[in-house]
Amino acid sequence: MRALKKNWQNLDYRSPDIQPEKFYLTRCLILSLVISSLFSCKDNVKTYLFLSHTRTDSNPKIDSIAEKIDYSKFDMLWLGGDLAWYTSADDATMEYVDNIFDLSNENTLWAIGNHDCFSAERIQRFTKRPNSYGYFKNGITYLVLNTQDSASNINAEQLELLTKITDTIKYSSHLILLHHKLIWMYGNPDLEVLVDSVSNVSLGTSSHSLNPNNFYQEAYPKLIDIANKGITVLCIGGDIGIKTNEFEHTTIEGITFLASGINLGDKNNQVLLFEHDIKSRTLTWKYRLINSILD
Repeated sequence: MRALKKNWQNLDYRSPDIQPEKFYLTRCLILSLVISSLFSCKDNVKTYLFLSHTRTDSNPKIDSIAEKIDYSKFDMLWLGGDLAWYTSADDATMEYVDNIFDLSNENTLWAIGNHDCFSAERIQRFTKRPNSYGYFKNGITYLVLNTQDSASNINAEQLELLTKITDTIKYSSHLILLHHKLIWMYGNPDLEVLVDSVSNVSLGTSSHSLNPNNFYQEAYPKLIDIANKGITVLCIGGDIGIKTNEFEHTTIEGITFLASGINLGDKNNQVLLFEHDIKSRTLTWKYRLINSILD
């Protein structure tokens, strides 16, 4: 900008070749193009935050640090579940959580956890959308799963939605599955042995457990088909935070599993921060201490 300004000052607008009004218009045009270019670069890069397991041990409160974050500074907010102790138990708790996360905002994607699912109807009333759904924005396709619907299984309706995405996805650079339970740990010999050191819950059959499920039998082949089309596939889970606050694994087929969640009062709590360059169709991520995003 300084160099441009110096050049403007050196021009003799009294020259017969440069009339004052024409020079003024030219200078405004140059300035407009520079500003437009700066804003264009900024508009091409979006930031997304994945946050999960913000609950305390009683309604309606959430973790005090998570409560203070200005979520409006992120272009999208991805919630991995277990927002409050029983998030949908009553309107008062839902209103409290809604005031923080803006649940009906189209840029807030919420994958329901076992501590959220007291009332599916109440959740839908506040979010104004189904409890599992597909979404497309800025070249990324999202599939928000409800892993509490059928004991960690991806039910028929969600599988049908995944099938439709597999058959029609062509303009996306990425497919992102958002979910609560770490459903890809069960049935994977490399990951199942890590369940008790990663997942908030152990393998089992209760509603709070990581249940036997159909991820590898019915969903994973579809994800491979999508990856084979040159589309990056990420599965991001939120039932984590108590034993560890980050997890990442990429399979031999190129599917990446991520997990992030916080543990109440832990000074080392982390979140997952994504940067999306729309023009170059790239998505990068890093784990950040939750305190570092308060500024």
